[in-house]
Amino acid sequence: MIKKRSTDILNVLLAVILTVGSLTFFKSRCGADMHCHTANTVITVIGAALIALTVLSFVLKGKAKTILSFVTAAVAVVELLIPGVIVSLCMMPSMSCRSIMRPWTMLLSVAIAFVSIVGGIMNLRKDN
Repeated sequence: MIKKRSTDILNVLLAVILTVGSLTFFKSRCGADMHCHTANTVITVIGAALIALTVLSFVLKGKAKTILSFVTAAVAVVELLIPGVIVSLCMMPSMSCRSIMRPWTMLLSVAIAFVSIVGGIMNLRKDN
């Protein structure tokens, strides 16, 4: 049971760390009128959507679960692009949005995308 659900469990944990972290540990410390505050808010909202998607993977089976794995990976890639590409950040590299929020968001988003793709491939092999 644990081995079958290992990618699901790992994805839920990573999504929770991403969402909670964007609210606490690697939150942008810039003012509310800055672009990076907007980026932080969007990261939190999409992180919550990732939590919902990863929790939904416990319920689904078969092809629906495989499709959901690849959709989760796509959402994680969008999350990866938010800080600095979709929403601009402060210009100074020493600001918390560039030095803390962006690296952690990128790291966790890549991890979620990777685990989702691995889970999707495992589901494809299991279905065939």
